[in-house]
Amino acid sequence: MCLCAGRDHRRGLAVPRHHRKRTGGSQRASGIAELREPRTQERSHVTDDHRTPAGLRRANTAAALRAVLDAGPLPRADLTERLGLAAGTVSRIVAPLVAAGLLRELPAVPGAGGRPRIPVDLVPRARYAIGVHVGRQRTTAGLVDLRGRVHQVRTHERSPGHIPQLIEGAADLVTDLRKEAGTVPVLGVGVATGGWVEPATGVVVDNEALGWRNVPLRALLTRALGPDLPVLVDSGARAQATAEVWFGCARGAETSVHLFTGNVIDAALAMGRRIHTGARSAAGMIGHLPVGAAGPACACGRRGVLQAVASDRAVVDAAANAGIVTADEGLARLHVLAATGTEAADRLLRERARQIGTAVAHLVDLFDPSLIVLSGGVLPYTDEVRDEAARLVGGSWEPDRVRPTALGPHALAASSGALLLSAYYADPLAYETADATRVAERPGRP
Repeated sequence: MCLCAGRDHRRGLAVPRHHRKRTGGSQRASGIAELREPRTQERSHVTDDHRTPAGLRRANTAAALRAVLDAGPLPRADLTERLGLAAGTVSRIVAPLVAAGLLRELPAVPGAGGRPRIPVDLVPRARYAIGVHVGRQRTTAGLVDLRGRVHQVRTHERSPGHIPQLIEGAADLVTDLRKEAGTVPVLGVGVATGGWVEPATGVVVDNEALGWRNVPLRALLTRALGPDLPVLVDSGARAQATAEVWFGCARGAETSVHLFTGNVIDAALAMGRRIHTGARSAAGMIGHLPVGAAGPACACGRRGVLQAVASDRAVVDAAANAGIVTADEGLARLHVLAATGTEAADRLLRERARQIGTAVAHLVDLFDPSLIVLSGGVLPYTDEVRDEAARLVGGSWEPDRVRPTALGPHALAASSGALLLSAYYADPLAYETADATRVAERPGRP
């Protein structure tokens, strides 16, 4: 038994119902439907009215799967209490999830009055998402399971601005990972890159590191991969914020900000699991935030802005100009020199961390978040970031509100995959196959 819409049996992939090609009558072209969404939201594919039986079942199924993700293993009685639904309704939700392999029943445990309770838990590798991160010179892709863990990683080295080469390389990585998944269904592809990204259209409006303007990344990848595989695209910072609130150290945080430091510097604001994109999908583009530091002019013409003095490229350029490293050696070599006692390298990286700390102080003043999560090349200097932010904010500042990412060594793949997984958890039935949808949506069921 399976759960929803339509399956490409040749590839074993779950295909969302609203992405299938219709036949007869008014036929529409196959392909990935535009996913227009509110600007501040938990990404969702739910289109049914929740007041209808079908809409309620979809919403309740999503809520049940999220509850087990967050608190599993859970006996059905505990799940019933968490969801506020009748026991019979929960049983009818859980049964097809177990039959489809998404949940599994564990051995019974004693309950109140001696009655056995059978917990259910998520089967993480029952489905995969593929996460693809498009960096300046490297594309990274990984298989990501339902708990956000990365199981396989592939990379493709390339020149920064050659779009056809980039798309071909990314498609090859995805194809390779689909083979690695074997018979496990692949739900779709989440793609993240730096800069200004419009998630509703999948267009990269501006990525300075890649030299991109208005590149239709989702459309290009969809054309390369075929219409059977959903593709979602968003900014790297919003992808990492998504991963942190679903699977990382920001789970349960009322508000959090993710601050990524790489060849671009971006931030993302989350309210619970809702990621704020802004009126133009430009929220979090803090690269032009003034930090008061002397340095080279930014591409925008201003000096003393964060991108021009604290990005990876800016730091490597400064180190090369000072004769500490060559331009080809890059940031990794600079970190090695700093760790092995080269004072000039360490001093340069500490200064970069203080500039990031200034940006953190601005974010605290603007949003007063429960948590600020750092990722990227500044992580070895997290203490310096905290100290500078504390100095500037003062008052009742709590330095432990700044934390390093919990996403591990494959954060780029994990965060890109989280874009797809967050959409899946918002409406899992949209991504599943036909038989169990008919069971779940049978008339007369509550």
